[in-house]
Amino acid sequence: MQRTARLLTTLVVILFCAVAWAADTPPAPAAPPASAAPPVSSVQTVEPNAAEAILGSRVIGPQGKDIGRLVDVLVDNNGHPQAAVIDFGGFMGVGNRKVAVHWSTLHFDPSDGKHQVQLDMTPDQIKAAPEYSNPDKPAPVVTPADTTTQSQTQPQTQSH
Repeated sequence: MQRTARLLTTLVVILFCAVAWAADTPPAPAAPPASAAPPVSSVQTVEPNAAEAILGSRVIGPQGKDIGRLVDVLVDNNGHPQAAVIDFGGFMGVGNRKVAVHWSTLHFDPSDGKHQVQLDMTPDQIKAAPEYSNPDKPAPVVTPADTTTQSQTQPQTQSH
C-alpha cells in the first residue's frame, strides 16, 4: 500500500508539473491567414507605331539638327505633362545644361524610325532660357509666346 501511495504521489507531482509547464509555455503561433489573390488585371496591346517611350530620346530643332536629349517630364497634380526637361549641349556630360520647355513646344512622330522629338524653339531661345537645376524648387519653364497665361504661371509639378 505504501508503494501505491508513493506511486500515486509521484504521478500527481508529475501531472502537476506538466500542467504548470503547459501554462507557462506560450501558445504556438497561429498559421498565417491565406492571402487573397491579387485582382485580375487586363492586358492591352499598344502597337509600336501607335506609341513610344520618349525619355532618353534625341531632340531635334526646327531645322532637323540634333540639339539635345529628353531626360525628364514634369507633370501637374493630375498627372498631365506640363514641361519636358531637355539636356542641351556638352560633351560626355561636361558643359551641358538642362532646360525645362513647355510641353506644347514638342512634337512626336511614333512612326519615325529615328524616334526623335522635335522642339519648336530656336537656338537663341534655348540659349536665353534659364537652367533647370533643382527638381525641389519651382521649375522655370520656357513657354512659347502664344500659350495662355495659365500656362505661363509656374505650375506645381512633379518630376517623373
